[in-house]
Amino acid sequence: MYKNSNAKEKSLGMDMKITESGNSSPRVSNCRGPEEPSLTEFPCEVLQRMFSFLPYSDLFSSSLVCRMFRDNASVPVLWKKFPIPADEITQDDGLARLLSVLKLPRFRTMQHLDLNRVFMAMAKKKKGGKKRPVFADHSPDDQSKFLEVLEIASKLPLTWLNLSYNVLPSVFVSSPQFLSRLILKIPHVDLFATCRGQGASSDFIGNFLDNYTEASALHTLNLGGCDLDAMPTILVTKLNHLTNVALEGAFMTMEQARTFLVDMAKGSKIKKFDIGCELIVDKDTYSDVFENLDPDLVATALNNLEHVLYNKLKDVKGDCCDFPPDLHLSRFLEVMGRNTKLKQVEMEENNFFHVAPEVLAKAFNNLEHLEMKPNPYNTSAQIVATLELMAQKTRLKYVLFEYEDLSWLNPGLVARAVVQVEQVDMKCGLSRAHVNAILREIGASSRIRRLNLGDNDVSKVPAHVRESAVKMLKREGRVVKLEQKGKKLYLKC
Repeated sequence: MYKNSNAKEKSLGMDMKITESGNSSPRVSNCRGPEEPSLTEFPCEVLQRMFSFLPYSDLFSSSLVCRMFRDNASVPVLWKKFPIPADEITQDDGLARLLSVLKLPRFRTMQHLDLNRVFMAMAKKKKGGKKRPVFADHSPDDQSKFLEVLEIASKLPLTWLNLSYNVLPSVFVSSPQFLSRLILKIPHVDLFATCRGQGASSDFIGNFLDNYTEASALHTLNLGGCDLDAMPTILVTKLNHLTNVALEGAFMTMEQARTFLVDMAKGSKIKKFDIGCELIVDKDTYSDVFENLDPDLVATALNNLEHVLYNKLKDVKGDCCDFPPDLHLSRFLEVMGRNTKLKQVEMEENNFFHVAPEVLAKAFNNLEHLEMKPNPYNTSAQIVATLELMAQKTRLKYVLFEYEDLSWLNPGLVARAVVQVEQVDMKCGLSRAHVNAILREIGASSRIRRLNLGDNDVSKVPAHVRESAVKMLKREGRVVKLEQKGKKLYLKC
């Protein structure tokens, strides 16, 4: 995770207003008072270790204290994940300013670099007043500076690079193999909307996919929002060689999508496939391209992965019972309930209303990770069926309950289901009866190893029941606490 940076740092572009050559004058010449122990007496390794725990705002302030602090607070290892605000720097001062920041010695071991929107296409109005990106030529000077930015990026030990919304086709024209080498040497690359709109070309995507080999570092790729429909179908199938792929809002032909899924169904290396809430668009019908394919093919292919994000009804308004049955969703869940490699699905924004409760229950209990969240497209019968099967037989290892209130469910049913899952987070309101039933159900035969009851009070549960539950939860050396806050008592595990 990134350390926090504040607005002041961003507005400065992190050039610190001082040089790093050692010739700048320190703000303070001595780091101590006359009778105080001196931090300057600590070894550099100790100071740097101390600085490593600071948020970037404090690390920046420390660099202004004295020369020794500046030198030790500026070592590259402390800044390797600093989120350089490249977009803001470019908007305010141009690419030349961004170049000067990236060249600072403290950033030479940078691992994460967000360059999204620093070299964007210009949006122009078309007929009807609607804007769409038009990939017009940038000035030679801008192109040269952007290419220099990428050259600096190519020399950094990056593990993540975000080039989203930039006009990469123009870079490809001038330096095709350079761009391909850059992308293939970085494990995680975001290219969202880098080729979309009038005049856009996906040739640069086809080029690096064509050059992809098992030795390439690239394993996570975001091509969301890209027009892929002009790309050779055989190159689209090479996405199956990656580990994580995002295609949210991308454009494809039906033939590309079919071939991609056929290859996926045979055996894909993709573990996480993110379609998000902006569906992969059929370039001819402007509809969900998967909906235009055979339901069995879609179901078989997606069940051959480990983690799928696919939400069809994001921001759709209306009564779920008025929507027609989703045949593709039903078939997908049927296959999931019988034989699947999936461990987790994020599909809350789908119309489950017409799915038979037993089908949904089998599908969800065949996963390893399940997040049960409020969904207007779920029925109470489906939730009950899922819990009933969970109490009897489940593959689930983790369950999150995030409903506002589960008081309408039978306490005994909730308890029997919860204790058959290894890790459970109850981020929902529970009645006293539910809390009592869950803690009573924890015994030698239960599978539960970690239980988070959230803000639910356990003070009304009989002491011997609490003590027995805590003892069982401590079986494998886990830390289990009972925290008293006022008159309430909370179980923390």
